[in-house]
Amino acid sequence: MMRWVLAGIVVIGLAACGGGYQRDLTYREMDAIARRSTQEQIHRPPPDTCQMAAHQSLVGMLGAEIDRAALPESARVICHDCSVTMDYRADRLNIDLGADGKVTRLHCG
Repeated sequence: MMRWVLAGIVVIGLAACGGGYQRDLTYREMDAIARRSTQEQIHRPPPDTCQMAAHQSLVGMLGAEIDRAALPESARVICHDCSVTMDYRADRLNIDLGADGKVTRLHCG
């Protein structure tokens, strides 16, 4: 008798934890969800951890005209053919100069 009571409690517990009905997704639906998630991750803008947005006005300016006092403390100006360390620091603003000495892009790292 005790065995039947225990089995009944287990069945009732499983039924309560089962939740609502949920249909299985087809492979096409799962593929569409995965593709949408991948596209969202690819096109998500990178976080602005180095105040890059505040210094976008530097793009196109000559490197010699940059007011270094107005830049964040850890910022670095990288000339066209200069070598730099490959260490990554999310709070560091990198200012890349082109062959003509003008700022071509800004990026964190």
